[in-house]
Amino acid sequence: MGVVFQRLLQTIKLERDAFVWMDFNDRATGDAAILVAGTQVLILLGTGSSIFDVLFNPVRLISALISALFFWLIYTGATYAVVRYIFDGEGSFPTMLRITGFAYPTLLVLIATNLLLPNSFSLSLLLGGAWFMVVVANGVLYIADLPIFKAFLASIGGFVLVIIVQSILSSFRLF
Repeated sequence: MGVVFQRLLQTIKLERDAFVWMDFNDRATGDAAILVAGTQVLILLGTGSSIFDVLFNPVRLISALISALFFWLIYTGATYAVVRYIFDGEGSFPTMLRITGFAYPTLLVLIATNLLLPNSFSLSLLLGGAWFMVVVANGVLYIADLPIFKAFLASIGGFVLVIIVQSILSSFRLF
């Protein structure tokens, strides 16, 4: 796990070596899934849930983990679609999946912004998600060989598509 945390720190610091490692290491996908699940548990704990409620209530824990994995997969697919079909970028879906998985722990900023801005969840979400978008955009910059402006647009476009998909699915009362 030492290598994973070293690569996570490199990813957070936007170092190119981390993205190169993710491109060539197939095992990084499992590491990214662990980071997504662990981050989701920490977000639950940081937003006011008790440790007993999170760890000993399997329905709540499984629901939160499925929600996080669903967001991770849909966001990656949406960002990949924007990169590939709108901006004609390069890259592969598995590498994009690794990048977004390693960017996911930056969403822990949501906890700090929620504590600083307790009455404004929308602003907290915007500020907390900004770093996530920056990390994903830098990964897209490496993988897709796009200009930085298009990489940021792809990162934001993926998020907009996730909101659209979740809105559609929530109208069916499935999620």
